[in-house]
Amino acid sequence: MSHRTLGLFDQDTRHRKLEALGDPLVMLNQIVMWSMFREPLEAARGVQRDTRKGGRPFHDAIFMFKILVLRELYALSDEQVEFQIADRLSFQRFLGIGIEHTVPDYSTVWRFREMLKGGVIEDLFERLGTYIDLAGFEARKGQMLDASLVQKPKTRQPVVPKDGDPPLTPMQAAHRDGDANWTQKHGQNYFGYKNHINADVKHGFIRAFAVTPAAVHDSQRIEVLQDTTQRGRPFYGDSAYRSAKTAQRCKKYGLKDRTMYKAQRNRPLTRQQEKWNTSRAKVRARVEHVFARITLFRQGKPLRCAGLARATVCIGLINFVHNLRRLMTMRRIALGIR
Repeated sequence: MSHRTLGLFDQDTRHRKLEALGDPLVMLNQIVMWSMFREPLEAARGVQRDTRKGGRPFHDAIFMFKILVLRELYALSDEQVEFQIADRLSFQRFLGIGIEHTVPDYSTVWRFREMLKGGVIEDLFERLGTYIDLAGFEARKGQMLDASLVQKPKTRQPVVPKDGDPPLTPMQAAHRDGDANWTQKHGQNYFGYKNHINADVKHGFIRAFAVTPAAVHDSQRIEVLQDTTQRGRPFYGDSAYRSAKTAQRCKKYGLKDRTMYKAQRNRPLTRQQEKWNTSRAKVRARVEHVFARITLFRQGKPLRCAGLARATVCIGLINFVHNLRRLMTMRRIALGIR
């Protein structure tokens, strides 16, 4: 087989081919104004390195953040995303680079993600939420609260060595998680964290999130997640959220309490309560669809980070990318594209 040097027109031809095949990254670049994330990203990075003193200059902040988006979109590890960027034309096009450009190594990707701790990922998430509202997808028809367990690989070694055991090396300590804990659901044990979310009924976007160790009860994050500005609209939650305190909050802020009723010892549900639960469950099931989509795209992979701060960043990115996917879906619906 003969070989020839590829030219500019060859690259354009390949790009058109990707568009014809429905490359979702093309649409993502079209519908997202990435520059809105620059301010918090550069603030988190702090003072730029003085390249006159040696060392490589920083990669552009938006460029690095888009790498993290790719990582979550395709459920890749840091090592895998480095390889895929070097290998895949669609990734290079999304990032605005060519084969002649340097690809950040996996450790650079890891260090950049570390900078999203301390409230940065929450800021980025809120900016995307404002952008979604401005695009015409404001939260309507009420809000739904729920939580999902995010598992971590199980470890048998304790975080703190027992008496007589040798101290942990820095590498060992970095892989022990003193914040994650165990909980039980439907008779099965889980180790990791919990992703608490508020999703809107109409569009299915995640409007707010909070991350806790797995054993924290769902109801303990109502005050953080509940949108008290949706006066007159319903508030949906499963029976874990039903309490006198929840009812009082809903009354205080003018929300319609639509949490599920729960039977208690020697006090079964009335027929009317069962009827209400049936109608509420049909709406509340939509929040389960959010978690189902996340599980589908993550391919059931466990969370691989240690500590609540890192888990908040990783789960925040998962929620962020869910909203990006949802935004693309709403755009396709608006355009009549299947």
